[in-house]
Formats: sequence, C-alpha cells, structure tokens
Amino acid sequence: MTDSTEETPTTDVDSCVRIGSIVSSNSHLDYVVEVFKERDCDRPPELHEREFGQPVFIKKTIDGTEHAVMGVIYDTQLVDPDQGRTGPRLAQDDQAQFTPGYIEERTTLAGVALLGTATITDDRTIADPSHQMPRWTLEVEDTVFHCPDELTAKFHTVDGQLQLAYIDRLVDIAGDLGAEVIVALINRLRNTLPDDDTNQRVLDVVEQNIQWQAHERRGVV
Repeated sequence: MTDSTEETPTTDVDSCVRIGSIVSSNSHLDYVVEVFKERDCDRPPELHEREFGQPVFIKKTIDGTEHAVMGVIYDTQLVDPDQGRTGPRLAQDDQAQFTPGYIEERTTLAGVALLGTATITDDRTIADPSHQMPRWTLEVEDTVFHCPDELTAKFHTVDGQLQLAYIDRLVDIAGDLGAEVIVALINRLRNTLPDDDTNQRVLDVVEQNIQWQAHERRGVV
C-alpha cells in the first residue's frame, strides 16, 4: 500500500542545490561558473546535478520583483594552474576559451548559456516564463542553482503550450555542441512533461530539425 504522505519532488526555488558562482562572462548570454566544492558550501552538487545539458537558474530581484534567470550547462572545463594549461574540455578548439586568468587552484568551470526568465511566485516556484533574451546582466559571485525537472517543465510551458524559442540563440552560443545540448534538453522534457501526443510530436520535430541542421553544418548531408 502506498503511503499517502510520501513526499513529492520539490519545486521550491529556495531548496535547490547550489551549483556554483559566476566568475566571468563571454557575452551577455554566456557565463562562466566555478563549480562549488565541499569547502564552499554544505551541499556541493553531485556530478549528475551539474552534467552537460543540466538546466540551471539564477535569482535576480529587479524593481522589487524576484525573477529566475534560466540557463543550461553547455560545456565544462577542468583547470589546473600548476600545469599552466587547462585540462580536457567538451568544447571544440574554435569555441571561446572561458578560463578566468585569476583561477589559482584546481577547479571545474561550467559554461552556462541563458535561455530566458520567469517570475518567482510567493509560494517559491516560477510563473510567467519568457524565452526572450534576458535584459539584465548577471554579476560576478551570483549563485547558480540546479533547476529540478518540475521547474524546467514549467519554464517550457508558455500559455499552456510547449515552447523552445531560445534554440537559435543556444546554437550560436554552444557552437558545435549546440545540437547535443538541445537534444539533452529534449530528452529531459520527454521524461518530465505530461505524456501528451502533441508535446511528443513537437519534441520529435524539433529534434529532427536540429539534428538535420547539425549534419548540414558538418557537411554530412
């Protein structure tokens, strides 16, 4: 018999795991995050909580209204200053290198691309998602939080419809990894959104289009 008091996954933005803090940016939409270690916080992120394609968010209060600036991890980089060079990374050589010059110890950096915004409600979840480019600039030391699947689904449901209007911007930022990060997001949404034929068809079409575009750019088609 199922216990009716069993807890459901939280959507409370204040209970989300802290991934790290912003240390620099490459553009208005492209930020570098230093991943927290055990000495940085009580509960550093597990590997699966900061993986490639993981949605994240940053809290920002603008004119008295608290917002969640939504993003996604599209790249990672290992830094070992003792070796005088960066470690293995997911990005290709033609992408911008996002190593701040003042990193003085071994650490892990994550590239985060911004996707849009949402309003943080009184019950500490999100509402009114927008996939337009965020107007506000984030700041050094802003905390980046792990975004649970429930919040990710809410962000992708605009006026009751599934939406991924940020795709072109994300491809521009992530470069050769753009198709892979979008597919990672699509797979996450497949497992989170209601099992609705319309949603699944939209995700199928988006995935097919982005894969075709990736093949065309790489000269496969």
